[in-house]
Amino acid sequence: MSVPERLNQYIKTDKQREFSREFTVGWENYEIWEEATVGETGPASHTFTIKDEDIIQYNLSCGETDPLYVDPEYAREHSPTGSVLQHPIFATTIGFYTVGASGIGSWMRTPGARNPGQKIETIEPYVNGEVITNTITTKEKFIQRGKHYLTMFMEFRNQDGRLKGTWDCSLILPSTRPEIEKFINA
Repeated sequence: MSVPERLNQYIKTDKQREFSREFTVGWENYEIWEEATVGETGPASHTFTIKDEDIIQYNLSCGETDPLYVDPEYAREHSPTGSVLQHPIFATTIGFYTVGASGIGSWMRTPGARNPGQKIETIEPYVNGEVITNTITTKEKFIQRGKHYLTMFMEFRNQDGRLKGTWDCSLILPSTRPEIEKFINA
């Protein structure tokens, strides 16, 4: 299954253009539930340089219209940060962008994954020009009512080492490659 062409109208930023939205390509390289090791820690594959366009497009996709969230000139004059403010779950954009298509945390792209709930904390607003790194720790995995749960803790820091936010990312996953393949071939 490919990404529908009609969704291309929503691609507006450089990051959106370079980010592969086709999670079924390269799925064989994703870390999977049965391979994940609780306690393993490592850096994400990519950094995320905060740009106004990233924040504005995310805010617009959430239906935001307040000029503090969508107008950089207005925000520079009136925002407490001097920059556009972001929607509280903007961290999901950073998480998906920074985690690569293989290695620790890549399971978040797994076809057939379901969302049992997330915990996202913003310590301080992300600001235009910051370079965000993501350190990932595989936090827990367990089976409940026959479903395979996996959680990783992501810690987002700027170029000065300041903690900007965290995300306890949990998903219910197909546990093996043959189980994932069923979703690929559905």
